[in-house]
Amino acid sequence: MRPTTDAGGSPALRRAGTTALLLAPGGILLVLFAALPLVALLIIGFSTGDGLGFDNFGQVLGSSTYVPLLVKTLLIAFAVTVISIAVAWPAAWALARYVTPKRRPTVLGLVVIPFITSQLLTIYGFVVLLQAGGPIMWLLSSAGLTSSQSSLMYTPTATFLVLVVESLPTAMLVLYSASEQVDGSLLEASRTLGAGRFTTFARVVWPVCSSMVGVNFALTFVQTVGAFAEPAIVGGPSGQMYGNTIAAQLQQGVHREFAIALSLVMLLASLVVVALVSGLLGWQRTREGGSNARTPATPALPSGVERTAEAPATSTSTSTSTEGALR
Repeated sequence: MRPTTDAGGSPALRRAGTTALLLAPGGILLVLFAALPLVALLIIGFSTGDGLGFDNFGQVLGSSTYVPLLVKTLLIAFAVTVISIAVAWPAAWALARYVTPKRRPTVLGLVVIPFITSQLLTIYGFVVLLQAGGPIMWLLSSAGLTSSQSSLMYTPTATFLVLVVESLPTAMLVLYSASEQVDGSLLEASRTLGAGRFTTFARVVWPVCSSMVGVNFALTFVQTVGAFAEPAIVGGPSGQMYGNTIAAQLQQGVHREFAIALSLVMLLASLVVVALVSGLLGWQRTREGGSNARTPATPALPSGVERTAEAPATSTSTSTSTEGALR
């Protein structure tokens, strides 16, 4: 008698069909609104009067204006990303470790508020704060740091502050998720063995959270590189970034191919920086994993604690060898 098979086929085929069905809507949207537009941008960017070529990219990379502006933008985005991580991580750690579960949703709701607020409203809010006579300038003048008529408006500092504040909610949410992944028993064991705060962070917290730090770096860096509204409103002539040049080229509508070539160069440069940082973090995790496989990772201990901790191991090995000899 042959074994009967149900009409739906094997379980593996059913799982594959269900997976394909679930992925289909998202995949179709990605193809229509991400892959195809990118292909169109590539074709337009390489388009010249005689067909396809590298003329537009040659103008961009050979310019004494666009390349320094791109380097400046990459450095600003890198600094904004690092500072936002440094500022947001302690708050995210406190939210994950010290805020009670009952109050945690309320705090997370406050963190999410910037995502449901208009970006222009946030930027013009900073105009009120940074202009002469605004709250921030009044505090600085009251402390004797600036004059009463000073203003941070239309300076690179204003652009930098706005970009950092806009990046904080994303960093908070990502690093909160990373902080929750750290097992509290590992922290307690590290403290019990006498490890300091820096050693605990380097040997316990960082290996667990480094992958999420890489995710946060990619999210913040990419959105900061493409910023153009913030420099245009609060940055002034000296606070302009690479995105302002692309926006100006597209608004003029004179040389669309050149503007798209500018965009593609920015995209490639951003991907290179993100890939380098992600590769560095991955290499570090691999190296730490290899060293941990060779020798167990134990936090550094003070000398007194180390001798105390090593004593049981020595006695254990001695007793083991003694038992072997007796056998």
